[in-house]
Amino acid sequence: MGRLDVRVRTHLDSTVCYLAREDTLEERVTIRELSLSGALVVGLSTQLSELFAIRPVLPGTGEVELLAKLVRQGKGGSAIRLYYSDQNTMQALWEHIRDHLPPTSSCPYCGHPDDSREGSCDNCNLYLNFSKKNYLERHIENTFAQRLNIRLSRLNLEHIQKIIHFVDSKLLKIQHRSPDREFIGTSPGMLTVFSMLRKVAPTEMSVLLLGESGTGKEVTARSLHTLSGRRDGPFVAVNCAAIPETLLEAELFGYEKGAFTGAYATKKGKFESADGGTLFLDEIGDLPATLQAKLLRFLEDRLVQPVGSALSKKIDVRIVAATNCDLQLSMAQGRFRTDLFYRLNSFTIKLPPLRERGDDKVRLATYFLEKFSRNENRFMEFSEEALEAIRRHPWPGNVRELENKVRRGFLMASGRVIDPECMELDQVDPAVVPDPEPKPASAQRDYVIKVLEQNGYVIAKAARQMQISRPSMYALIKKHGISRDDMK
Repeated sequence: MGRLDVRVRTHLDSTVCYLAREDTLEERVTIRELSLSGALVVGLSTQLSELFAIRPVLPGTGEVELLAKLVRQGKGGSAIRLYYSDQNTMQALWEHIRDHLPPTSSCPYCGHPDDSREGSCDNCNLYLNFSKKNYLERHIENTFAQRLNIRLSRLNLEHIQKIIHFVDSKLLKIQHRSPDREFIGTSPGMLTVFSMLRKVAPTEMSVLLLGESGTGKEVTARSLHTLSGRRDGPFVAVNCAAIPETLLEAELFGYEKGAFTGAYATKKGKFESADGGTLFLDEIGDLPATLQAKLLRFLEDRLVQPVGSALSKKIDVRIVAATNCDLQLSMAQGRFRTDLFYRLNSFTIKLPPLRERGDDKVRLATYFLEKFSRNENRFMEFSEEALEAIRRHPWPGNVRELENKVRRGFLMASGRVIDPECMELDQVDPAVVPDPEPKPASAQRDYVIKVLEQNGYVIAKAARQMQISRPSMYALIKKHGISRDDMK
């Protein structure tokens, strides 16, 4: 077999962009020969050892960008290898090559005499009907194995395993169904969480999840449900802090028609909606005292009485509760019932903050980047500087903050590589971010007050400095009992 791609003579004004001592430099060059996988460039004066960008100006299309690597330099010019870009760019490149094919009766791939141009070459078996709109797609499919084989010599076993896994799980959608895939991590803290999940999930015990905002409490609750015998039943999640107190009882327990103004029809509550499954009560520490009593009564007799009804209904539901506040302190201050705490505290799982999870930070970031790349069909990677910035960052907003930073980097990166600047990680001032080591409650309280002072007690600005959401900032203020007197 001859060439994998047709090579033609051309004359394309192009710009080569590369890094030199942390500066981006440009050179004007001319492409004299071109194929889908390589080119001969005249005018490249620099011996480049790393990947660089080349931007040829295609007639009728304009400037396109391709990733390239120098193969060799000689008197006739520099031979470069081109790497595949997005579909539109490759199609534009192919159309330019097709329009410059010289008239010949031989196969442009192997040189075998063949002037039919309607089917495939008798010698190399490559498709020759260049006028077909789907020619490029068919050509890539026919030569995929050869293209992959050329690259295999540069791959080790780990790379090959990653490729096979990528093809299976991302392209063929062959998914491993274990609920543990909802979690990513090998840190000791997360391995303990996995072990506890497997032990408690098959039981009917109520579970209390503890952890800072953004550590993945709802993901943990869903995994508990999936691993349990209730997996075929509903999973219903309720954020107790997000629903006004006046509406929360009706939302949880349901109501009868006419029970209050606006109750135009009977509606079942979250408890009844979760019948036969799992009810996840997030931010349980914010549950009002009256509803704490009703929840305790449900845990004792499994009966739900809708608002405005004289009858109770038997409900079969497992309770998983979660909070990021200190329930021991809330009980000491009389804001949370002790008897309810011990009912919910049958089995407790504490989720470690991201700053204590070591290299899980990089694993999670890579997972999120792969997910965004797959959804947008735009595959990218982190630079080494970005990976180091991810390792160093204290992540006060935990996994939720990490996901948002990776999403920002994915959107802001101009090329295929995400740098720290794209995720705004390089703008973090070490003097004002939280200590990556766990802080005692008193030290954390003092730190929150200090940040509030630095930002004139404006919650939104303080939250931005700590790189957490406003609700998380309010939760910290509430957790540490910070009052207006402290903020003076």
